[in-house]
Amino acid sequence: MDVVWRRGDWVGVNDILSVLPGQRRAYTTVMTIVTRLCDKGLLQRQRRGRGFVYKPAHSKEELAARALREVLASTEDPHAVLVRFVEDLEASPQLLARLRALAHDSPDPDQDRR
Repeated sequence: MDVVWRRGDWVGVNDILSVLPGQRRAYTTVMTIVTRLCDKGLLQRQRRGRGFVYKPAHSKEELAARALREVLASTEDPHAVLVRFVEDLEASPQLLARLRALAHDSPDPDQDRR
């Protein structure tokens, strides 16, 4: 997914293969993974010539937000999950500072009702 997100446009399997780090992978291996990502709704597919090209169906941020919503919805105590998350952030002061800045910059949803 990172390769496709970085590309920002339609990409073919050979394009993905050419930039994957490490050991060279088989075309069929990457094709299988890309097909599965399409089946899961993570990639869009479009015919181009005799083959297909792909692009992300969602941004990285959209997928992260969806994952967080799913985790919170699947627990009996979302408050406890969020508390633990914030406690774990203490190990990453930079991330905690960024989240605090975001929280302070967010518009107050109740402000319009006043």
